[in-house]
Amino acid sequence: MAFALAGCASLPPPTAELDAARQAVARADAADADQYAAPQIAQARAGLERAQAAMARGRDDEARVAAVAANADADLAQVLSRAAVVRSEYAQRQAEILELRGRLHMDAVVFDASPLDLAPATASPAQRLQMLDADTRLNPFAQYERLQARQALAVAQAAGKRVRAAAEQLAERRVGIAEQAARIEAARREIDRLDRERSELLVEASRRDAERARAEAERLRMQAQVQAEEAARLRAQAEQAEAVLDTAQIDQGARVAAAREKEAALARQEAELVAGAKLPPSRKDTQGNEVFTLAGDAFGSGQAQLTVKAAASVQALGMYLKTLGARGAQVFGHTDSQGEAEANRALSQRRADAVSAALAAAGFSGSRISAQGQGEDAPVADNTTAAGRAKNRRVEIVVVN
Repeated sequence: MAFALAGCASLPPPTAELDAARQAVARADAADADQYAAPQIAQARAGLERAQAAMARGRDDEARVAAVAANADADLAQVLSRAAVVRSEYAQRQAEILELRGRLHMDAVVFDASPLDLAPATASPAQRLQMLDADTRLNPFAQYERLQARQALAVAQAAGKRVRAAAEQLAERRVGIAEQAARIEAARREIDRLDRERSELLVEASRRDAERARAEAERLRMQAQVQAEEAARLRAQAEQAEAVLDTAQIDQGARVAAAREKEAALARQEAELVAGAKLPPSRKDTQGNEVFTLAGDAFGSGQAQLTVKAAASVQALGMYLKTLGARGAQVFGHTDSQGEAEANRALSQRRADAVSAALAAAGFSGSRISAQGQGEDAPVADNTTAAGRAKNRRVEIVVVN
């Protein structure tokens, strides 16, 4: 750019500058600049057209200057678009936190001003860049954009009178880009902090919901007990009242069961939120116990160590069992019929032991856990097909309530 402004005739054709300007315009288009920075992207496109036309006429210096200016205009359009998107996301996070704090009856919080809303400086471009470097909130950010701004200022200071105005305009754009980029990065860091605070509030809200559900279940249980005692007394007085009271007991039992179901659902939600993973798929057995199943891909081939994904899922299950207050958990390891029976039984036992240890590590009492490797003795599908063998390689956790 310095040679272009100086009018150096020995420079090659400005194909690199034109390519850089096209790429900058494409980046701005991808950032929805037409929506958020329409004047800037329009100016960048017009500058790019001027550069292409000048190059077609063989006026390389004019084309180079126009391409460099179009590049800066497109970069400015891009950062202005990014700033608009980040500003909206920042406001959304603040609104979510305020709503959560209101739900939790916590004191209102006053947020600091967003870095994107800092008052713009009114000094010269060089002074604005110095102020940006001195700002402790912004100086860790936008190092590359600030380097571009310093280079543009140096070019403007060295430019001759004929091209000084264009060089100074370019330097001012580059300083503005550096300011916006630094504010965007600072706002992004604040959004990350707000995300962490939001996650903590969501966990607290889930915990309180679970506490309320448990309290409601206990209240209903006590209420059912009192009503049952009253029903027994009334039955002794009158056979006619017995049928009515029986109906009330059945209805109350259904309410208690519904409350317990809600408690279990909230316990599941809390465990999955804290562990950051879903519980394994489950079903009910013939005795009404909940049975969770880890598929064969929870372990490496021939291994007894849980994969990272499966370990997180078992951790969530252990938290769920602890919160639910389950009486116990029976862990059964199974394999397909490939290989020696004793080797399969040993592998299934090691896998059952690994799941038991992971449940205990998640907080569920180890004294309530039993582990048994059943090898190939309890298939659920045909071992003569690959699909059937895949279903037979599993670990089942039976929850005893």
